[in-house]
Amino acid sequence: MSEPLHHAPRRRKLTSLALALLTATGLLAFAPGAAQAAAAPADHCVVNLSTGETTCAATQAGALAADAAAAEDVGIMSVTLITLYDRTNYDPAGGTRSFVADGSYTCSAAYSPVEFSVDYLDAANWNNRASSVHTYRSCDIKLWDTVTLSGASSTWIDNLANLDTIGWANRAGSYQIS
Repeated sequence: MSEPLHHAPRRRKLTSLALALLTATGLLAFAPGAAQAAAAPADHCVVNLSTGETTCAATQAGALAADAAAAEDVGIMSVTLITLYDRTNYDPAGGTRSFVADGSYTCSAAYSPVEFSVDYLDAANWNNRASSVHTYRSCDIKLWDTVTLSGASSTWIDNLANLDTIGWANRAGSYQIS
């Protein structure tokens, strides 16, 4: 028995709806992986100590370029003072945190006064992660065991490819730059 003509458009709509739901369901099966990849945080960040802004990207070069563009927007040029690496030997593959300031900035030769203090590395998801540190512009870094510049502290460090050689790998919760 053939279907009345007035039911044919309804059947097409239902079929279209069913296909749309199947397509959406199929896409949803793939969406969690794609959403997780898109939502994964960029593990290379630049903290601009002059502006207070943090810029992150998928690569260290990308994060530095994004910070430079943001700094230019407010009329300054930023330069890197220190970079912390999640891995030894300045390997950026595990992630980096670079701390930059206005381009005219150079650290003093003395350890006092301290030029900058970052008292809570956990805010940048870097508590207990640094395995090597590279310093620039005559800066040195002093690491502190816990946040708020408390607990044990390291000596002043220039460049160090493996913080474990002085017992400070994956230990710093805050730091000072001088």
